Amino acid sequence: MISSLLAAILCILLVISALGLLVFETTTHYRGALRRTATVEAQQTSSVQTTAQARVQGTAQYFQNAQAQIEATATAEGNLAAVATQGVMDATATATANENRYQNSTDGKATIDDPMTDNSRSSKWDSGNGSTDTGCTFSGGTYHASEAQFMYLQPCIARATNVAQLAYQADVTIVKGNLGQAGLLFRVDGANSAYYFFHVGSNGTYALDLYNGASGNVLLQGSSAVINSGFNNMNQLMVLADKDTITILINGHYLGEITDNSLGSGKIGVGVIDNGTPVDATFANVKVWKYEQK
Repeated sequence: MISSLLAAILCILLVISALGLLVFETTTHYRGALRRTATVEAQQTSSVQTTAQARVQGTAQYFQNAQAQIEATATAEGNLAAVATQGVMDATATATANENRYQNSTDGKATIDDPMTDNSRSSKWDSGNGSTDTGCTFSGGTYHASEAQFMYLQPCIARATNVAQLAYQADVTIVKGNLGQAGLLFRVDGANSAYYFFHVGSNGTYALDLYNGASGNVLLQGSSAVINSGFNNMNQLMVLADKDTITILINGHYLGEITDNSLGSGKIGVGVIDNGTPVDATFANVKVWKYEQK
């Protein structure tokens, strides 16, 4: 009886020991699993934090680069605007200075002051028709230059003049002639058929040409809103010629200047060019001042 009881107690102790060992091992494995899980989660959390930090840094760098690009673009645009503004200011200053030269050049008494109503003054303008619609005539109280042959220039010269440095001004009106040109001749060398010709077109264009014998060269040309285009609209043309510097103005506005020493002095005149249909222009209030740039 006692031996049976002891055997039963021993069996119970063995079962309890086995259960304890099982609980211990299970607990140990569970704790290890928890540690591994915690480690993995910590590593994953660290990785997420690192990735997030990298993204934040990358985003910050992107915006820094974008801001730098914006600032660089703004600086470049500012520099371009400054250059453009300076260019406009320089051009405006040049035009203003030359228009002031025009004003100063006409302050004194003109050496030639001819309303061009007739040929009674001392300049002795050409007068007579070479053919129909071609020639130089005083008619209707004004002076006409006409040309009917395509691409021909009709010069009309003041034979009793001879000027070197000059400010030369006249009122020019194109009466007819599609694309016709009309303007001022100066430093005319009749013996060599050489002269400068500053002219305006009915289409709003202008040019300064040098004719020397059979050849002709364009020195300046362009178009301008200051020109009164069309027919029967007067434009006041002016040339400032000082030694080898020639400046041109229309209606008191500076258009440009050129350096050329081909011709140093000569007579003055007016002229027209037929560019398609017979051209006729009138010239009035011719004035010449002795001019020397200060």
